[in-house]
Formats: sequence, structure tokens, C-alpha cells
Amino acid sequence: MTNERKFSVQLFVLLILVSFCSLLFCTKNSWLYSFNDWVDGNAFFTMGKGMVNGLVPYKDLFEQKGPLLYLIYAVGYLLSNKTLHGIFVLEVISMAITCYYIFKFSNKFLNRFNSLVVCFLFIPVVCSSKSFVQGGSCEEFCLPFFAYSIYSFYELLNENSMQYQYKLIFLTGLNAGLVTLMKFNLIAFWFIWMALAFFFLLSKKKIKEAFIACVVFLVGMFLPLAVFSIYFMIHGAFKDFIESYFMFNMNSYTTILSLRERIHNMLWACYSELNYNYDIKYLTYIGFTCILCTWIYRNVWFILFMILSYAFLVLGVFFGGNAFFYYYLDFQIYIVFGLIGILKLFELLLKNNKIKKLYYRVMLCFVALLTVQNVHASTNLEYMPIKKDYYAQYVFDQIISKSDDKTLLNYDNLDGGFYTASDILPNVKYFMRQNVDYERYPIIMDSQNDYIKSKKVKYVVIREYFGNRGYRKDLEDLNKNYKCIKHHAQIFEGMDYDYYLYERR
Repeated sequence: MTNERKFSVQLFVLLILVSFCSLLFCTKNSWLYSFNDWVDGNAFFTMGKGMVNGLVPYKDLFEQKGPLLYLIYAVGYLLSNKTLHGIFVLEVISMAITCYYIFKFSNKFLNRFNSLVVCFLFIPVVCSSKSFVQGGSCEEFCLPFFAYSIYSFYELLNENSMQYQYKLIFLTGLNAGLVTLMKFNLIAFWFIWMALAFFFLLSKKKIKEAFIACVVFLVGMFLPLAVFSIYFMIHGAFKDFIESYFMFNMNSYTTILSLRERIHNMLWACYSELNYNYDIKYLTYIGFTCILCTWIYRNVWFILFMILSYAFLVLGVFFGGNAFFYYYLDFQIYIVFGLIGILKLFELLLKNNKIKKLYYRVMLCFVALLTVQNVHASTNLEYMPIKKDYYAQYVFDQIISKSDDKTLLNYDNLDGGFYTASDILPNVKYFMRQNVDYERYPIIMDSQNDYIKSKKVKYVVIREYFGNRGYRKDLEDLNKNYKCIKHHAQIFEGMDYDYYLYERR
């Protein structure tokens, strides 16, 4: 093993350990939390469970994220089938991969110590941010692809070997294809990556190579798309894949606004989410100041890439008109440029060896203190002391687990984690309601009502809050075919909810 390879292995192991330490406290998927009741994570887990057990996404179970995300959650299910602890392991690996490429990029401008500091600061800042939500989001698992692609673009600009440039372009295209299979509106970032790579090669009078590069990128991008398309075709679900993933997201998750309103909402949503965490806000500002006003990055193509990639990412993510906390998570990769700028200044100021040694000690102490401070600021920390018996999911599981028939319907709500807690594989396609109005996609609630009318499941879970208190009493088929056998009240995301378990009569 060469020294460089040995260092890479040691670096990755170190990043695994550092990622583990922050994520242990910051994600509710870790062993320190009794349960992660975040609806998105549980929905992905149910889909992954379905894949492992032979069900086909979109055809047998309906959800609207990309199939690669379900495959990741399928691996997590294989590691732990009644909890999201397996997802925690994958989160640690994902963050370590992200920081591996952040290190490689930072090391182009900083020494190894300061490049490590960039990684050590990036991890707690991102993991404790509001956009991180409860852990395990689609955006979180996309971070490695963003980190690699920023690194690969800089490498492309500074590499003369066309063979190596084609390799970078192919691998970045592969990244683009994989992200398309998770959340396709993020692909705007890679559109600008390839567009600028094309014009960069043209500027070098490599006209033939520029067009070949486009083909190489598209081959890399369409390779994972082809693999999943074949999978869906074999299972007779290609139409379901296109309609449920692409068409549903384009039609049902966009708001009806004028162009002017849409642009205003887009910019306001991005600005609002940037302001959720002040450390991210100011590091982003510092990063773009360094890009525009200093000599650190020098290359005009890279400067263009940073500005345009951010702008196109804003367009891809927020132009639809909706905004959730976790949407901004992938934008946080841009704080790396602020961290590099600050640490580069320290490198330039600290020339004396004795001062450098003191700086190393002080910086390590600062990293440790900031990690503790950020972890303590995580919005998830308050849920750590909560025991299993607090959650309706486990209260109901004590009843469901005693039955030979464990069929369940999560009625008129997003996946609350009841399938996860009871290790239930749904026997119905529309096992939960998506976060869309009935008028836009009526088949979900129509199907759920049919399941209750035909007594297709033994148990039904209903959730009520101040906005719909008592509405279960007006559900004629539910009250005719099922009886309420358990009620449990608890707080979910700061609101009082009542959960009801119904059993088939």
C-alpha cells in the first residue's frame, strides 16, 4: 500500500469516527433515541422494506421520492428491520464520504491540518442545522454527490490529460444520474456543471473533445437510469415509475402562481431558509465574498460554476413554490468556501513555527467546543430522554403484535412510523396519504376509503389534532366496520395529537 493510499484509508476512518460522534446526538436514527417518528424517514423505510420483501415501488406501494433512496433504506432495513438504526450507520458513511471529498478539495488551497479542520467544522454545523430535521432525509444522502462534483469540476479545470478529464466527466455524470433517481429537481446543479465544462473545453479550442465530453457525461448519467428502468420494465412497473415519480412530483407538488409570484416566492424561500442558522448564513456570505473578491479560487470558470450552480439549484429546488426545512440542506455544501477562506487567512498570518504549534492546539480546542455547542443546539436533543412507551407507535404495537393478522392502514396521514414499530409490510398500495390536496390526486384517499369499506386491513390508525378534532366520528364506513380499541395522546413536532387504533369488527 502506497503512502498516499494509506493516508486516504486513515483519513476515511477518522472521518467515520468524527461523523459518528456528531450524528450520534444529531440524528434521531441513532441508538441514543428510542424512536424516530419523522414521517418522511418512516415512509422511505416502508418503501425500502417493501423492496426487500419483493414489492415493487410505485406499482405495489405508492410514494413519490426516487427509487435509489428506497434502495438505501432497503439496506438500512436489512441492518435493522424494526428501527431506523441501520439508517444511522448509512448516515455516518454518507457524511464521511462527503467530508472525504471536502478534504480533497480543501487540500488544494490549505495544508492537511486546516483541510481536516474544514471537515471537522462542517460536520457539526450541518448536522445540528434546522435543515437537517430528524435525520435521514433525501437531501442528506445527496451531499456526497455534491461534494464529489465540486471537487471534480476543480480537478477538470486544472488537468491537461483528456483521458483523466473524460474519467471525471463520466463519474460526475454518474453522480448526476444517481441524484436523478433520488430527487430529480436537484439535477439543475449538474446541468450547469456540464454546460460550463463544455464551454471550458471550447475555450481551450478542444471542439471535438467538448462534444465527446457531453456524450461521456450523458452515458454516465443514463447508466443508473437504464439499470432502474430495466428493473421496472421486468416487473411491469415502468409506467408506474414515470407517472408516480416524475409526473406526480411535477404536477402535484407545484403551486399555481404567476411567474412574478413564483420568482418572489422562490427568492424569499431561499433567503428564509438561509436565515434558519446564523453560522450557515454567515459562512455562506463569507464563502461567496471569498469567491468573488479574493484570489483564493483564481479560476474564472470555477467562480462562474460556484455562482451559477447555486443560482440554478435555487431555481430547481424552490421554483415549484413549496418550501420545507430540509430543502436547504444541500445548499449547505457552500459553507465549505467560507471555511476555506477563514482558514486560508490564518495560514497566511501564521508563519512562525512556534505560533503554528500553538495555533494547532487552539484550533483543536475550538473545534471540540464548537462541536459540543452545535450538538447542544440540535433541535433533536430534547427527544433523547423520551422512552418507547411515550410513543403511540409502540403502545399500539403491544396490541398489534399479539394478533395473527397484522395488516394495518395508516389512514389519512403521512407514514407515522406504525409500520416501522410493528415491522408490518403493507398489504395495500396507498398505505399512507401524501401531502397533496384531495382535488389534485383523489385516488389516494378514494383507495384508502375503499380499503376500509371492504375491510381489507385488520387495524386502522387515525391521527387527530386541533384542526380536525372529532372527524373520525363522521367516517361512516370506519365506524360501521371497525371499533376503536385504543387512544393515545402525545406531542408530535410541538403540537398535541390524539392517535386512535381501530380494529376490524
